[in-house]
Amino acid sequence: MSTGTSQPKRQFAITPDELSSWEESGYFVRYGVFIEKENDALRQIADDIVDGKRLFPTENINQNALVRDGKVDASGINAIHKIHHVSCYIPEFLARVRDSRLTDPIVDLLGPNLLGLNNLYIWKAPKIGLGFPWHQDKWYFNHQYKTEMTVGTWTAIDAADKENGCLYVIPGSHKYGILTHEDLEGSQQAEFKIARDAKDEDGVAVEVPPGAVVWFNNQLLHKSTDNHSLRFRRCNVAHYISGDAERIPKKHTKNMRPVMWVRGGTYSEKMEPVYQDVLPIPESN
Repeated sequence: MSTGTSQPKRQFAITPDELSSWEESGYFVRYGVFIEKENDALRQIADDIVDGKRLFPTENINQNALVRDGKVDASGINAIHKIHHVSCYIPEFLARVRDSRLTDPIVDLLGPNLLGLNNLYIWKAPKIGLGFPWHQDKWYFNHQYKTEMTVGTWTAIDAADKENGCLYVIPGSHKYGILTHEDLEGSQQAEFKIARDAKDEDGVAVEVPPGAVVWFNNQLLHKSTDNHSLRFRRCNVAHYISGDAERIPKKHTKNMRPVMWVRGGTYSEKMEPVYQDVLPIPESN
């Protein structure tokens, strides 16, 4: 871990209490990081993508599994689960991923050279929004990079609470190592794996207001629950990795997560935005 002591002072650098929480629990939370107007801008862009008003590749738009499997009837944003790799196609999302309010603390954890590994915008629709099972994000990332740690950020677009499917974490589980992840039964079996050794009784709800951000070690066990409310629970997720991380060679690159330069002077690879390569969304969506 780099403390960034040789770097110029950063306005949003990690605090001693946050660093202590990071080391002991594997995460920390800040409130009021983004204001309502900023989150509304992302919300509108994401809705426009679903409505076909913004160019975006259709393969990066995932329906709610219950809708996809014909178990419930929904349309528009109520039928969508997530869009992914958003910052590769939408300049406003790239600006958010690079925002110093998100990245300043990460410099203290990963060093000054950062890549963006993944960016997700997630809808959890009223009554039908599905949660994620217990998992560690680094289980997925281990197939792509050799690195001790990556960092995730989870920004609340709406208030997140137990009723509408907030995050749950197991404090200190980032010290467990990477657990075995197995197939998941049910509608989401094609999308997620589950860390079955995680225990629900060890989980702690992370209830936060809009604009709050959770920074978490990607080895931290976490999940979210179904939305039982009449409210949306939307969030924007961005994952970061050191620019000095070693990429694992792959014969096939189709399923590799695209990476993008975020900040710093040197990095192992650079991927510029590919806005010109996006495909229009059919009107039938």
